[in-house]
Amino acid sequence: MTRREFLKLSGAALAGAILPPLPPRDQVAREKARLGRITEWSVWVRTEPSHRAPTVRRHRRDDVIAYFEEVEAEGRNPYNSIWFRVIGGYVYSSYVQPVEVHLNTPLQHLPSEGPWGEISVPYTDARHAPSPDAYRVYRLRYSSVYRITESVWGTDHRLWYRLRDNLAPGRRQYVPAEHVRPIFAEDLTPISPHVHDKRIEISLSDQLLVAFEDDEPVFTTRISGGIGGNRATPRGHHRIVFKSPSRHMIGDDFDLPGVPFDSYFWGGVAIHGTYWHNDYGRPRSHGCVNVPPQAARWLFRWTTPIFPYEKDYVRVREGGTPVIVY
Repeated sequence: MTRREFLKLSGAALAGAILPPLPPRDQVAREKARLGRITEWSVWVRTEPSHRAPTVRRHRRDDVIAYFEEVEAEGRNPYNSIWFRVIGGYVYSSYVQPVEVHLNTPLQHLPSEGPWGEISVPYTDARHAPSPDAYRVYRLRYSSVYRITESVWGTDHRLWYRLRDNLAPGRRQYVPAEHVRPIFAEDLTPISPHVHDKRIEISLSDQLLVAFEDDEPVFTTRISGGIGGNRATPRGHHRIVFKSPSRHMIGDDFDLPGVPFDSYFWGGVAIHGTYWHNDYGRPRSHGCVNVPPQAARWLFRWTTPIFPYEKDYVRVREGGTPVIVY
């Protein structure tokens, strides 16, 4: 997407929209117009907030839509009853990642260690050179995180950032700098570092994560755990042993760059942010604990070991925050 397309979508495209009738007032939580990115290959807009309602039109992955209200109705996920009212109908929120179009002031001169940065638009295409005409390396989605290693002028007379991928540190991938929100050291300062008695409990039956300080719950979020079998989230008493703001995760049926704020507690299993679905409350993963990106960042800052900002990761053998999965 270009800057012009983003601005057109978030502004003029909303004018004159023909909307369906409102449901009863007590069924609606009124919201200002917001944007969402379709996360599934194919998603239907329906005339009513019901999977049995007639279809209006189909959206494809990475389509960016405007939604106007959140409506409570029956959904396929028992923990998610929210539908979004959109132009001409309703779409189930599990299939839509809430996003923003936040264009940032580019940094021409980067700090010596190179800041971290998160994608702050629905998506942007990383290219082999700082040019809109260069071939696409990857599509990077909203809230994914990368290390910014270089700021250069592109052929379009705009600043572009080179982003580092942990699986291919030497790969050339550039994105328009205004599409990346820098994350500075002060943004990742530890939360309540003076508290030593911390633990995370994860209930797989409830698909719920709770963080405790001195036996008092201080944070909770719905999760999507492993789907079972050889993709089950391991039960038991674990500890966080490895943390990184960004990991490129690849498997037989997925390729996910820039997975944000990863806190590993058992082998390759981590608590991490998720941009490829909004379906928390039921199992969906290959074993990891999917949480919303904002929750992943909070847990990343709250848990030990404390992450040194100038490094790419931190690893310990013992002493990390306990993670109890049952």
